[in-house]
Amino acid sequence: MVAAMVTHALPAVLVVGAGGHARVCIEALADSGFRIVGCLNADGKAAPGLPVPVVGRDHDLLAVAAELGVVNVFVAVGDNRTRATVSQRASDIGLTLVNAISRFAMVSPGASLGVGVAVLPGAVVNTSACVADGVILNTRCSVDHDVHVGAFAHVAVGVSVAGGVTIGRRALLGVGSSVAPCRTIGADTIVGAGAAVVHDVDDGVTVVGVPARPIVR
Repeated sequence: MVAAMVTHALPAVLVVGAGGHARVCIEALADSGFRIVGCLNADGKAAPGLPVPVVGRDHDLLAVAAELGVVNVFVAVGDNRTRATVSQRASDIGLTLVNAISRFAMVSPGASLGVGVAVLPGAVVNTSACVADGVILNTRCSVDHDVHVGAFAHVAVGVSVAGGVTIGRRALLGVGSSVAPCRTIGADTIVGAGAAVVHDVDDGVTVVGVPARPIVR
């Protein structure tokens, strides 16, 4: 009875997204002290193994939140632009974007996080790092001291970001890539899996390889 009362007292949150990324974020939300009441997605269908029900479609976010009496929302969508659009819509209609921080992550008390941020298992965020709204810090990534991660960027699984790096809005750092100290990654840039960035990268560029070089189209 006491356990049930404690569970009910947890703040409720709706999750936008119902795929594999949402499954991971749901666990991190539970670690962060939230009670997940359901998910929304575009077609109303759930990915296999989703631990909570799909309670509607994402375009019905305000109506579903009102019906369930929920004010908190987390956008568990991997695509950077889509996550930014949905997050802005949620904020515009008066919902509160919350963070999903795994109990297996390490976030320095000297770091700062925006809202709608996912910090997933094994991720490390060191002192004086600044992580803007809607960022995904994925499994086992490392964000060192004095790094700035722009809004709605995605630092993918196993990425190593050295100190003093600036990562632009909506940038994607692919699986296992690395960035040398004090480099700048432009907005909407893609760093390919396993690439090693040793020079600054302009906005909207895709770089691959070791050392990372722009793809010539």
